[in-house]
Amino acid sequence: MRVTTSLIVLSGFLHQALAAPNPPEIEKRALQTKCNGDNLYNSFIDRRYSASASAFCSTYIRPTVTATATVTTTVPATKAKRDFAATTYPPARLSSACSCILTATPPATTVQTTVTITVKPPGSCSAPTPVIKNGDFETGSLAPWVLTEVTPPLPDYEEYLSVGVTSPGYGGSKNAFTVKDSAASSYVEVDLSQQNLTVCAGSKYQFAAQFYMTDAHAVPSPQTYVLVYVDGNLIASSKASDARGPPIVWLPLSGQFTATSETASLTVKFIATDYLGVQWGLDNVAVTNI
Repeated sequence: MRVTTSLIVLSGFLHQALAAPNPPEIEKRALQTKCNGDNLYNSFIDRRYSASASAFCSTYIRPTVTATATVTTTVPATKAKRDFAATTYPPARLSSACSCILTATPPATTVQTTVTITVKPPGSCSAPTPVIKNGDFETGSLAPWVLTEVTPPLPDYEEYLSVGVTSPGYGGSKNAFTVKDSAASSYVEVDLSQQNLTVCAGSKYQFAAQFYMTDAHAVPSPQTYVLVYVDGNLIASSKASDARGPPIVWLPLSGQFTATSETASLTVKFIATDYLGVQWGLDNVAVTNI
């Protein structure tokens, strides 16, 4: 049971009633047809406390209507306010005594609780096209692309490993993303990520890009890779034969994926294992709806 401020206000006149015995022969007022002068009722009509008693009773027996709205449907339910009585008197006796001193039932109060449910019909999602920003690197910077891993670390190995936006790009365009490995380590990895890719859950997408891998030894190597992941799932990868000796040869790279939510993380990995003297390029990255 909970204690309310109304009962605190009434503490003065209820003190006498609580101190008095609660004889078992007094019937519950909820079952009586008239108001008997027991201790509780006498305290309520005492001139010293009658004003506070009326205020208390107006709140105590006021019914509460709770309306719960789901989408556009409202289902009302009526609930009497009988869930507290921090006295030795049971709720039935409190409400019965209150009924004796009130001439009419106070108007009901309403508590409105609204639950909003948003349902997106099929086809309501519309992701921007293209969903890749700065996919051609023509801004001259990486943003919003970010480097999430560089091995060996920069700037410690900048003499042997370089990462950035350089010229020329695919088809003679101004810029492309490039990675140069000049015998820095037996293992090289650079991860280029595009965060917060806006997509539509359940929709299928096509990834496409242009890339190159040059081999300082002028022979194809099975130890150099370009791998593309969406949310950690591999969707496209280069072949061993894609590693060409100079001059640069641009090749297409493509793959597909189905979005599982309204955002996706695209990562392109450039990896060389036990192989040195490799240069990569990436340009014209795009993701489109199928």
